[in-house]
Amino acid sequence: MKTINKALSLTLATLVSMPALAEVNSEDFSFGGRVEARGVLADSSFSDASRVRLNGQGKHAINDDITAVGKFEYELTQDNDTAATTNQTKTRYLYVGAETAYGTVTYGTQDNAVTYLTNFTDMAEYFSGYTNEEITASGDRAEDTILYSVTKGDLTFNASANLKAAENGGGLMVAYKLLPSVEVSAGYAATEAAKDESNSSDVYMLGARYTNGGILVSGLVQKGTLADADFEAVDAFASYGFGENTVSVSYNYLSADDQSADDVNFVAFEYGRYIGDVAAYAGYKVALGDDTSAGHGNNGNADEFIVGARYTF
Repeated sequence: MKTINKALSLTLATLVSMPALAEVNSEDFSFGGRVEARGVLADSSFSDASRVRLNGQGKHAINDDITAVGKFEYELTQDNDTAATTNQTKTRYLYVGAETAYGTVTYGTQDNAVTYLTNFTDMAEYFSGYTNEEITASGDRAEDTILYSVTKGDLTFNASANLKAAENGGGLMVAYKLLPSVEVSAGYAATEAAKDESNSSDVYMLGARYTNGGILVSGLVQKGTLADADFEAVDAFASYGFGENTVSVSYNYLSADDQSADDVNFVAFEYGRYIGDVAAYAGYKVALGDDTSAGHGNNGNADEFIVGARYTF
């Protein structure tokens, strides 16, 4: 069944993309990206986290009912750990699909269904989004993924299936705007590791956010299993924008039984100044766990200082 589903997805992607290539409408296609210089200081150790992102996306109306869509985005970083600096390229987005009055269906490397929900709190320039990346189906993006998304009035529904042979699964998400300023959401995601079922994971999520002018307050609660170990996680984010300035505070917490290496526990403060396409920001993360040494993953257990500048085009 998994092989059949994947074959159907590839066929759909091919059929949708062929008409789009037949006649290119330049008004419906755009290129963009960013150049971002970032430096991170953790335990008196400096590391460069600079990156370049290049993307393109477009739409092409096949007829009155179907519009073909496509997007790609690549990220280029430098590996400074070796004697000679090398470049590393990562595919962030690479998908094609179709929009209709009944929703949008896309296939490729793209967001998962619950990404809409995890983005409630993954809003900081640097110090947020640490608690949902260990499960393929709840990560920000995944390869070989079918995503269906539809919005009707105040209701948004997403469903996704991860078809990669090594890690398959999927997720569901529903969000509803109680008020123009208040939105609530719930989701579920699960990943099955083909080679080792003991590495299978799942997660239940509840989230809410409030926006009013320059104020944003959001929260996300997660509970489930991570490689057969029970875990719980809490994310919180708040920011205030005034003029060209934004200040924010974020809190990330994850605790997993028998998986202490994945634990996260910190609060972070950031300041950013935004002038047109240019941004400059700085932030400081305070580790709250017992082990505050650097070197674990993304220095999740260490105090950190970040400074960066970005030009978007």
